[in-house]
Amino acid sequence: MALPFFFVAKKEKGALRPTYDYQELNKGTIKNAYPLPLISELLDKLKGANIFSKLDLWNGYNNVQIKDRDQWKAAFKTNRGLFEPTIMFFGLSNSLATFQAFMNNILSDFINEGWCIVYMDDILIFLGRNMTSI
Repeated sequence: MALPFFFVAKKEKGALRPTYDYQELNKGTIKNAYPLPLISELLDKLKGANIFSKLDLWNGYNNVQIKDRDQWKAAFKTNRGLFEPTIMFFGLSNSLATFQAFMNNILSDFINEGWCIVYMDDILIFLGRNMTSI
């Protein structure tokens, strides 16, 4: 099964974004139940913080590899042939949960130390009044 591939216009004039229609694949996908953090809980962690640094991971999902045995499922067709992606694309139903788990795992020490929070592809590093350094 190869999925349709096409481009849609981005907000920037003349820029195009590749798009894949994963609706059929997503219908048959067992959903990853890994929860996204609750915004209210993240805000509670920021109480007393007064210094912030935000990082936005551009194309963050593209840092997660698709297992070799599953790449065929996300195959897409273009006028140049059939392609099986090796990295996760936005639009797959488990992309958000998979990426959140990936980031929480990588940054778990910092999250547990209480000076870093992660929400999907956004990382916030913060210091409070009682913290002198990270």
